[in-house]
Amino acid sequence: MKTLITAVCAALVATSFAVTADAATKKKPQMSSKEATCKAEAKKKFTAIHFLKRRDYVKKCVGQA
Repeated sequence: MKTLITAVCAALVATSFAVTADAATKKKPQMSSKEATCKAEAKKKFTAIHFLKRRDYVKKCVGQA
């Protein structure tokens, strides 16, 4: 009985890691192209000295669409 419970718990833990890994990988391709576009626009607008303004611009740009 004890080995059965241990095996079931191990299977549940393994499944939970697999589900979270799948959820994380599905979102990245969509965000990467949008984020790359926003980063390019921010690079044109703000110099390297204004890195905080650049980061805020990217966050707002990605969040709007």
